[in-house]
Amino acid sequence: MQVLRTVTVVEHALIPVMEDAAHTAVSDRLTPVAPYITSHEAEALLKINDRHPGFCQRTVGAVKLAQHCGIVRAASCVLEIVPKVGITSDGDDASRGRAALLSMLHQAGRLKVSAIGSAQQGAVRAPLLEIFIQEFLLCALDVAQSGLISRYVPQSGDLTVVKGRFHAQGQLRHNLARPHLLHCEYDEFTVDNLYNRIIRAALDACRHWAKLASSQRLWFELHARLTGVAQVRVRSADVRRLRYDRQTLRYRAVMQWCEWLLELASPDLRTGSTAAPALLFDMNKLFEDYVCRREELKEADSPNIVIRQGPQRALIMQGKRSVFTLKPDVTVWKKASANAPFSLDRIVDAKWKSLNPNSDDWGVDEADIYQLLAYSKRYRCARLELVYPRPVDKNEGCVPPVFRIDDGEAGRVTTITISMAPLI
Repeated sequence: MQVLRTVTVVEHALIPVMEDAAHTAVSDRLTPVAPYITSHEAEALLKINDRHPGFCQRTVGAVKLAQHCGIVRAASCVLEIVPKVGITSDGDDASRGRAALLSMLHQAGRLKVSAIGSAQQGAVRAPLLEIFIQEFLLCALDVAQSGLISRYVPQSGDLTVVKGRFHAQGQLRHNLARPHLLHCEYDEFTVDNLYNRIIRAALDACRHWAKLASSQRLWFELHARLTGVAQVRVRSADVRRLRYDRQTLRYRAVMQWCEWLLELASPDLRTGSTAAPALLFDMNKLFEDYVCRREELKEADSPNIVIRQGPQRALIMQGKRSVFTLKPDVTVWKKASANAPFSLDRIVDAKWKSLNPNSDDWGVDEADIYQLLAYSKRYRCARLELVYPRPVDKNEGCVPPVFRIDDGEAGRVTTITISMAPLI
């Protein structure tokens, strides 16, 4: 099997496009070897825009990435895109970016990440693909150790005694010269069902991707527990069609991993398709989920209510038609007293953007301020907050500003607090 090289880049990066032969000639003179992709791989990346609009664009001699992070599997490489988490660039950006991505995915509830312990230490050295495979193996082993589900599966075969229903036509076709055998149709209670077959298919798909000794050990342990499950061809679309009940609900997490891994192992790639399978996360949406979850945890011990993505209101009403719909990321509601109704206390908006502590306004975008002022006017809320990611190399002594705006009403001052959420 072809060994895929790993290309690690930071979001919004420019990836040079050159052929392998040209890059080999260049790499003889440069150390270390810089990331690159071939023209065929570049075309595969551009095809991803059909599923993830704005993922990348072609420039002269390179491909420019946007805000999506994760993994893309091209024909001869695995592209690993990590978030930019520092103000300055250094050699540890990739490991800290992996740690930040895993931490956000875990805390936002997108997936359960056991490697979060090492992520909290500020660096993850293993490639994302290796980490995702380990998480799949750990999740699948947890399901297997608690007992693989069994289902009644229709079977047919030639038996020495009647089991289930005797099939007369099958007997004439198969056993006319073997009267000692009986062709029967019956239901077998077995672990060889669709749910476990999907896990087995994902396990087979990642066999040659697991490079670390710890991953290989987990792979063989899970393989031993699935010996009674047949190898069948499964696609990620088959996983999405699954239905869950009380017995199979515990399979939901591992099925998510299976869907992603089977997507990366898409057979379309082997049949000449130019589309590259990918496991990507829009950092704007992921950071919103991460900030929302932090607000929910912050208010967990209080009587306050946290509402995600709402409530929606129209900024302008043209007759009966609403124009310019507003939808804050987070709104926090509280009661002035036990019998009082809930009132809006503050509005929180998440922005996956970099700040500049050396600037007077910290590089806050004017459009973001205007957006919050629209929220303040329509929702009649004077406490607003913009949350940005905290750079891992930021000086702890730098405190973000609080903007105060006097709107002319007696005693009414709108405050816009700039805060930063730690990623690691």
